[in-house]
Amino acid sequence: MAKLLDRFWTDETGNAALDWLILTAGVVLLSAAVLSAADGAAANAGATDTPPVAAASEAALT
Repeated sequence: MAKLLDRFWTDETGNAALDWLILTAGVVLLSAAVLSAADGAAANAGATDTPPVAAASEAALT
């Protein structure tokens, strides 16, 4: 049992896969944060343009 535990503790295979997994998770989370921020900025930009357009449309109808 001690030999099995020692072999498990010193085994370094799979470390590269774990590194890639963590790196990929970081890229995915960063992308989600950027897209979320861009979506919020686009929604706010559209909200500020809406009132003058609506006022101009009402003026054109009268």
